[in-house]
Amino acid sequence: MQRSGNNMVKLPAKTRGFSLIELIIAMGLGVVVTAGIVQLFVGNNQTYNLLNGQSRLQESSRYAFDFIGRSARTAGYLGCDPDDDRIFNTLNGAWNQLFEFDLSTPIQSFNYTGNGTATGLGDWTPTLLNLPRQTGGGSINTFVNGTGIDLTEVIPDTDILVFRRVEIPGNRIARLIQAGDNPVVLDDPNVTFQVDDFAVINNCEQAALFRVTGVVSAGGETTLARATGAGVFQNAVGTTLSEFGIPYGTAINGQGSTVGRVITEIYFVANGAGINNRGDTPRALWRRSGTSAPVELIEGVRDLQVLFGVDTTPNDNIRAANRYLNFDALNPTDVVRSLRVTITASTVNAVSDDGNVVTRTFSQTVNIRNS
Repeated sequence: MQRSGNNMVKLPAKTRGFSLIELIIAMGLGVVVTAGIVQLFVGNNQTYNLLNGQSRLQESSRYAFDFIGRSARTAGYLGCDPDDDRIFNTLNGAWNQLFEFDLSTPIQSFNYTGNGTATGLGDWTPTLLNLPRQTGGGSINTFVNGTGIDLTEVIPDTDILVFRRVEIPGNRIARLIQAGDNPVVLDDPNVTFQVDDFAVINNCEQAALFRVTGVVSAGGETTLARATGAGVFQNAVGTTLSEFGIPYGTAINGQGSTVGRVITEIYFVANGAGINNRGDTPRALWRRSGTSAPVELIEGVRDLQVLFGVDTTPNDNIRAANRYLNFDALNPTDVVRSLRVTITASTVNAVSDDGNVVTRTFSQTVNIRNS
């Protein structure tokens, strides 16, 4: 109302403001709507983090199976599949002293049998006495110092898995190689040998491990010297590439005979190098390949378990495992057809409503080479 002289003039309704009650109601509705939008955003964000974490979890397990599967399927490859009793070791050390080059055992596993907290040599079965490892600032059972596995970093209750093979492809020999000769191979741009490589010469009858002590290339061929020495990893005096005196190749060419480097891959679970969104260190799958130091392969792998599939009726023409055992329970005569690998992977980051990581366990059976 507005006074004009002695008369009162009524203002139009549309020019009046909100009342206090109307303002309170509007603010209340605004708070409710805003809270709903925030809750929706938080819920969507949690759902996104959960789905993203689960996707990462599945991807980690898939990559882990891919790495282990490839190693398993090529384990025991020596070239043209020589007889088991004709794989010769020409080094001074016995096979059990040459863990990195022990071709007598293509696949090996160590099952954790400790109390769940310790990581000593005897906490795995078989014992880790021969495993390439770091201790007291030095290396044990390693050809290259400083490349061993630090057992204090390995997670208790997890298994350790080992595969050994000859590198694919190998170099074909250039000519007939007598048992006492230095191997001569055809040059291949994809495979070049270096001093201190450990290699295997093989054909369909036999194979021999030796250390390369010299490399001389000329005319498209490379001669691999194998001088002798006194150490465990040195070529032994008086040993030949064949205990039966059988040459490699033929007098015309070296077809069917190759030389390749020895590759030993060790898989284990240890703490990774990263930090998750809770400030924790996630576990990871690690691999030690050849004579190199271990490297972290896949973050988020929490556990690795391995069983060996044994064919208890190998003569029934059904090449399939019907019993699964730990490595230490195998008998020398058991025919192993496959590996059952079980991996527990995590989302790495905490993504659940209660602020924890989410884990899932996956299993895969991998067929392996059989003698």
